[in-house]
Amino acid sequence: MTNHFFSTLRLFLPLLLLVTSLATCLSIAVAGESDKSVLYINSYHDGYQWSDSILAGIREEFVKSPRKIDLQIEYMDAKKFDVGLTGAGLLLLYREKFKHLDFDVVITSDDDAFNFALKNRPELFPGVPIIFCGVNNLDQAKISGGNFSGVLEYFDFTGTIDVALKLHPNKKRMVFIGDDSITGRAIKGRVEELAPRYNGRLTIEYWVQLDLEEVQKRVKELPDTTFLFFIPYYQVIDDRFYTAEEVMAAIYPHSSVPIYTSWEFLLGNGAVGGSLLSGFDHGQVAAEMALQILDGTESGSIPIVGQIKGAYLFDYNVMKQLGINEDLLPGGSIIINEPNPFYELSRELFWTIIVSVFLLFVTVISLIVNMMARRQGELKIKNQLAFQETLIDTIPQLVSWKDADRRYMGANRTFVTFFGVQEISEVVQRTTKELIADEEYAKWSDSADIAVVSGQGDFRRVRKKIVDFSGETWWLEINKVPLLDQRGKINGILTTAENVTREQNLENQLLQSQKMEAIGTLAGGIAHDFNNILTSIINSTELAVGDVEPGSQTEKDLERVLKAARRGGRVVKQILAFSKPTQDGFRSTSLEGVISEVIQLMEVSLPGNIVVQSDILPNVPNIHADPTQIHQAVMNLCTNAYHALREGGGELRIKLEECRLDQEEAAYMDLKPGEFLKLTVADNGTGIPEELLGKIFEPFFSSKDKSEGTGLGLAVVHGIIKGHCGGIRVKSEVGEGTLFDIFLPKIDSPQNLYELSRETEGQSEGCILFVEDDVDQLLTVPRILKGFGYVVKAVGNSAEAAALIAATPSLFDLMITDYDMPGLNGVELAKSIEHCAPNLPVLMVSGREEATAASKGCKGIRKIFHKPYDKNELHLVIHAILKKEGSSL
Repeated sequence: MTNHFFSTLRLFLPLLLLVTSLATCLSIAVAGESDKSVLYINSYHDGYQWSDSILAGIREEFVKSPRKIDLQIEYMDAKKFDVGLTGAGLLLLYREKFKHLDFDVVITSDDDAFNFALKNRPELFPGVPIIFCGVNNLDQAKISGGNFSGVLEYFDFTGTIDVALKLHPNKKRMVFIGDDSITGRAIKGRVEELAPRYNGRLTIEYWVQLDLEEVQKRVKELPDTTFLFFIPYYQVIDDRFYTAEEVMAAIYPHSSVPIYTSWEFLLGNGAVGGSLLSGFDHGQVAAEMALQILDGTESGSIPIVGQIKGAYLFDYNVMKQLGINEDLLPGGSIIINEPNPFYELSRELFWTIIVSVFLLFVTVISLIVNMMARRQGELKIKNQLAFQETLIDTIPQLVSWKDADRRYMGANRTFVTFFGVQEISEVVQRTTKELIADEEYAKWSDSADIAVVSGQGDFRRVRKKIVDFSGETWWLEINKVPLLDQRGKINGILTTAENVTREQNLENQLLQSQKMEAIGTLAGGIAHDFNNILTSIINSTELAVGDVEPGSQTEKDLERVLKAARRGGRVVKQILAFSKPTQDGFRSTSLEGVISEVIQLMEVSLPGNIVVQSDILPNVPNIHADPTQIHQAVMNLCTNAYHALREGGGELRIKLEECRLDQEEAAYMDLKPGEFLKLTVADNGTGIPEELLGKIFEPFFSSKDKSEGTGLGLAVVHGIIKGHCGGIRVKSEVGEGTLFDIFLPKIDSPQNLYELSRETEGQSEGCILFVEDDVDQLLTVPRILKGFGYVVKAVGNSAEAAALIAATPSLFDLMITDYDMPGLNGVELAKSIEHCAPNLPVLMVSGREEATAASKGCKGIRKIFHKPYDKNELHLVIHAILKKEGSSL
């Protein structure tokens, strides 16, 4: 049964040890530097009770020694991190830390530290004696070379099980709960070795490496004939490390059966108790061995301690809950959490202890007060520094500060990560030019720092472009302000910078869109007048060609006029393509087919030193598009790539695939997130200089000779893609080539390849009402139509045309009307005659793209025909309309 005297002494023992340790440590510090150096490698981490108690035992023995010992402690964190993965890093760390240190003895606790020290001793501390403790698996072959000694962690399994069976005679089954760590496997092996002693009396079941939730569930359902044997067992739940004490404390409320263990540090968390192994005792024995070596004893002559007999310890609270009789406990057992036994002591003994403690406190009170005050001050400063460091590191901005000589004194984690530095310490005492590879930015930053230090002012919200360590370009918004000392004198510079690359790109995109919209508005305004002029030129010239002698010089001159006028018409169409592309002709289109046609054309026309590489994903969905416009856009990009490759040759790569744009990617190109087809046209040619990338989509901008084009190619591509609700992205680097990515929204409707028939065989007949306010076209177009065999009535305003149809609604087979007219425009005219001539087809001619949108909802308008046009195009469309109208009658 518990001896109350020893229980009382045990309560005061930690306090006595603390006071004694403080006084002894202080005397050692005053005496001077240590003459012996000991390295203690802990397998686990600070705060782990088992190894903490080992360290406490080591410290106590060293404090009692007259020697001055420098104890260096290293933690390997093996419970949280796999030593197989971290071992190489620890070796590098210790190699650097210990390269100028010589140790007299190395002490290791538990298997991971011992195996690490054993493996790397030739490199880290060759020939230094090693004392181990807490080792479960000792391979005698590995220590055959000598210079080792230590303490094995042989726990008293049978002592614990025997007392458990004595306290619970009805128990027939034991459940072993542990993990699959090196220590866990060694303990399980020890239990399996001793288990045959209990054959016929006890069956043993092993629960290894179960998660906490599963264990909690299982222990609820155990029968009364069972008890648990718990070993040091750890869990990682939701990225949080749970110690063995925490795991046991979490299992205990769910368990309906008793829990026993053989490790002292687990007591107090729900275990009844047992014959418990003490880490403190292990540490004391290991320290005694180390002191023997320091006194000159050879390590090989110090025998390895196989087992340290533990004491019987039990938890009063758990015993009370289970109704265990204290009289059944082994003799000399110690009970924790027992009610205060002071009232059971004799008065003489009580006051003897109190006076002794008081005298000891009086002896060292002044030293303790001074040391605690100093420690509190240091702790306060450390806490403040830790808080400031945490605060600065969590700021997403790049923060750094320099001294008056413009050398870095520190930086936050965002700063060092951005510039590719591994540790913050690598920044200290370096200049901007030494740290940042971008010479232009470093030069500006240095000049700005000089201005701040000299008191010329600060810098706020300055945007600068910078190239980081990986070669990627970013935009930073920078603030630089002076740092002042207590006297108000400038002694440094504080710099903050925010990454505004996305904002900068969006601003550039907005400016580009506004610029293109302004140019498009201007182009659309003038295109109508040009189209009217060109239409009159083309039609008048075609009539003139018919009036001159075939093969004459005049005919050749007129043909050149027609060629020039048609070329002018194409230029106007290109202008309209990048300003306000028409959606006339949009239909479900196979992008795969359009690209294949372009590739066939390119392969035939390209020189031998240019190779076309294509990667076209088959069976991709269609897009809603005008195949002619898409063909033109792809051809323009391929032509642009050809110009970049024609001198040195190379590869032209075309790729088609499906992709999904997220919110950020889509916003960059002013698109909605969703599913797209991605067309890539790339080359490995000369590339585009950075200063020209922002101008390539501007109309009439070209880096080529004037004889090679109008500068509208990429502007047309931009307009066509935008007109198809798509986006375009370009990447280029001088000497590396250029890559264009085009994104077009995909659809699921079937492909429709209907095209207007070009057959005009047969007699052209019918009566046409031609309505046009332009005098030149009013004089020329009717003559052309009559030449085709049609009967034509020409009028110069819409009011007259409406009155004519109202008077004779069945006279005409087709009405051709201009869109832009005074009074009623073409759409209004078509709507005004619907009540009197509902079946009269209308062909509306316009030089404006707005006509297509305006004509929606008007049943009579069969086709929008765009100026300028020649007589053959006009003939084709009239023939198609009349043929269709005739077949529907």
